[in-house]
Amino acid sequence: MSKSLVIYCEGDTERFFVNRVLRPHLALHGIPRVRAELALTRYQPGGERGGFSNWAAIEQDLRDIFADDPSPKARFTTLLDVYAIPPQVPGMSLITPPLTTPSDVQQVEQAMEAHLHEPRFKAYLQRHEVEALLLADVTALAKTFTNDQPGIHKLAGEIAAFGNCEDINHGRLTHPGARLAQAIQGYQYLKADNFHWVLAEADMALVRSKCPRFDAWLTHWEQWGMQP
Repeated sequence: MSKSLVIYCEGDTERFFVNRVLRPHLALHGIPRVRAELALTRYQPGGERGGFSNWAAIEQDLRDIFADDPSPKARFTTLLDVYAIPPQVPGMSLITPPLTTPSDVQQVEQAMEAHLHEPRFKAYLQRHEVEALLLADVTALAKTFTNDQPGIHKLAGEIAAFGNCEDINHGRLTHPGARLAQAIQGYQYLKADNFHWVLAEADMALVRSKCPRFDAWLTHWEQWGMQP
C-alpha cells in the first residue's frame, strides 16, 4: 500500500495549488497519492465547501476523513489561513487576538492536533495568508499579471523590507491579499485561477526562504515521503 496525503484546504486557490503544484512535487518525494479537500462550512447533506469559517463543521469533517481511511500509510494536514481564523478553533481562547506571532500560531496548531487526537494528522496554518507565497517572488507576479506592471512595481517597493513574507500583517488594508488586490485589478476574481501559475513560474527556493513556516511544513512532508 502506497503513502497518501490529504491536504484540507481553505478554498479553490489552495486546492488548485495542491493539485497542480504540490501534488507533482510530492510525488517526486515518495508520496504518490495527494488529495486536496475543501473545508466544509455547513455540516449537513450537501453542505457548502470553501472557507475557514465554521470550526464545528470542519472538526466533524476532518474526523470523517480520518475514519474513511484507516491506513497507517495515510496522513492528513491542513492548508488554512491565520487571517480571520474563527475564535472557536482550539487554542484560540489562550491567544490575545489577533493571532500573529509564529509561537502563537504553533500553539494553536498543537492545540488542534491535541483536540482531534489523530496521530496521523499534522495541523498547518499559513501565517498570515497563503498569498504570502506570492509576495515572495514579485518577478513571477509580474510575469503572470502582465497588465498590472505599475501596481506590481509599487507593491515590490512596499514589501521590500520584509525578508520574511509571513510577517506581512493583519491590517485590513495591509494583509497579503489586500496588498495584491490594490496592485492587481480584479485580483479577487483572478487569484484562484492564477495563484498556481505564479508559483509555477516562481523561484521556489526563494519562496521557501522568505516563507519559513511554509518551508518547514513542506520539508516535513518531503522527508516523510522519502522514509521507508
